[in-house]
Amino acid sequence: MGEYAELIGRLTSLDENSCEAEAIALGQTGEAGLPLMAQLLQTDETDARFWAVRALWANGSSRAVGLLVEALQDKEEMVRSGAALALGELQAKAAVKALTRLVSHNPDSSGDHAADALAKIGQPAAEALIEAMNSEHSWTRRRAAKALIPVESKQAIPVLFEALEDESYMVRHYAEEALARMGVGQMVYFTL
Repeated sequence: MGEYAELIGRLTSLDENSCEAEAIALGQTGEAGLPLMAQLLQTDETDARFWAVRALWANGSSRAVGLLVEALQDKEEMVRSGAALALGELQAKAAVKALTRLVSHNPDSSGDHAADALAKIGQPAAEALIEAMNSEHSWTRRRAAKALIPVESKQAIPVLFEALEDESYMVRHYAEEALARMGVGQMVYFTL
């Protein structure tokens, strides 16, 4: 228990660069460090949970991805955002469903970071992003349209053309940008 308490102390009292170095070192301990990272995710200390997310990103294993997916439900936006960013950097296909839930249900910036993560995951996230384009919330449609830009999903063309008539200027803007990136911005598209 002493090692755990010392780690919590370091992750909540050191400067940011030292905390990040400590987290990366923990992540690089591999499988052996995962129980400690999982334990850190359960602490009441927000900073420690945030740095646990950074350690899991550095670890990158499938078990670490599972723990990062759990961290998407953390009560603190900072921890959720960190987990979303880490999952995007890891291009964690297994996280698509959980990230999509965050995109659709969290109006705070963690939902924006989840959309960015889906964009980095790319084609495996296309179907979920297309479904999100049908949300009643303009912030969800905006996030999905923006995330579809780098994905360049041909399956998204019909929903992106529909989005050109969206009530939200930003949804229209991102839909137009996504279509232009695929080379269909100037084309006329008909559905049969």
